[in-house]
Amino acid sequence: MERRVTQSDVARRAGVTRPAVTMALRGHPSIPLATQERIRRIAEEMGYVPDPMLSALASYRSTLRPASYHGTLAWLGNNLPPFDWREVTMFRSYYDGAVRRAASYGYNVEIFDFQAKGSTPEKIAKAFRFRNISGVLLSPQPGPSWELSFPWEHFSFVTFGYSLVRPALHTVAPTQFRAMMMTMRKLYEKGYRRIGFGCSFLVDERTDHHLLGGYLVEKALFERKLTMPLFDEEKADAPLFRKWFLKHRPDAIVTGNPRLLQVIEDAGFRVPEDVGLACPTLPEPDIDFAGVYEDSFHMGETAVDTLVGMIHRGERGIPERPHYVHVPGLWLEGRTLRDRHAPEKKNAGTAKRSRRSS
Repeated sequence: MERRVTQSDVARRAGVTRPAVTMALRGHPSIPLATQERIRRIAEEMGYVPDPMLSALASYRSTLRPASYHGTLAWLGNNLPPFDWREVTMFRSYYDGAVRRAASYGYNVEIFDFQAKGSTPEKIAKAFRFRNISGVLLSPQPGPSWELSFPWEHFSFVTFGYSLVRPALHTVAPTQFRAMMMTMRKLYEKGYRRIGFGCSFLVDERTDHHLLGGYLVEKALFERKLTMPLFDEEKADAPLFRKWFLKHRPDAIVTGNPRLLQVIEDAGFRVPEDVGLACPTLPEPDIDFAGVYEDSFHMGETAVDTLVGMIHRGERGIPERPHYVHVPGLWLEGRTLRDRHAPEKKNAGTAKRSRRSS
C-alpha cells in the first residue's frame, strides 16, 4: 500500500519546519502569504491530504483548553450617510453575535469603515496586512445592488445578505423566501384568504426579492391568482394606506417592517380585529408581533464559523463558486393575528412595536 504523504514530507520538500507547514496550511498570519501559497502548492503537487483522524483529535483537544489569542478579525462597514449599520437592529445583532463567537476561537473583532475620514480601499487593505488581519466580515451595504472595489486577493471575506452584488462573496443570510412562505401558510391555516403584500419594495430588493418571491409562490399555489396590487410600505402613511385598504379590502397583510402596525392604527383600523398583520423578518423575539424571528445574533455566529474555517484552509480572494449559508428563523405567534375559524375575542390587546430600519 502506498505510504501517506505527511506534513513532514512537505516540510522537507519546502525547506521549512513541520510546524511552519501546519501554520501555512491553516493560513496563520505569522506565515507570509507568498510562503503559504508556495507550501500549499507543494503539498498539492505531492498529493498531501490531512489525516481525518488526526484532524478530529486536534479539534477535540482544542475544545478541552481555553481559546488562546489568535489575532484580530475585521468588521468592515460602509456607513455612507444617512446609512449606519449600527442603527439597524438586525445588523447590530450580526456584529454582536460575531464578537461572541470570535472570542470562542481566540479572536478579537475590530471595526473599520470605508467611509472613515481619509480611508481608501488600498489604505484599509494596507492596515489589514500591517496588523496581520486575514479574515474580514463585510457588513450589509447601504442599499441594494451594491458594488465594491477592494484588494480582495489577500484576505478571507464573508458578508451578510444580498445587498452586495459584485463581487460575489461567501454569504450568510436568513431564509427569507422560506420565511415568507411559512408566514403565508400560517395565515391560510388561520382562515385568512385575502392577503396583501405590504413590504418595502427597497427592502425586498435587498433580499434579492425573496420576500416577494415567497409571497407570489404561495398566492399561486393557494389562490391561483394575484388578488390585489402590491403596497409599498416604504412610502406608506395613514391616508395612502386607508385608500388602498378600502379599495382592496385585505383581511391580512404581510410586511417586512413592524412599523406598519402604527400606520394601520393611524388610518383608523384595528389589528387583529379589522385586519391581521404578520412579519416574516422580525428583528426581535419579544415584541408580541406574529411572524418569523430571524435570530440575527446566530447569523453573526455562523458568519464567524464560516470565516474561521476559510482562514484555516487558506482560502483567500473572490471565490470561484461562492457559498450561501441560509439560517432558518423561528415562527412566533404574537398578537397581531387571530384564528378566524374561532369566535372573535373582545378587547384584544395591541402589539408592542419595534423600530426597524430598511
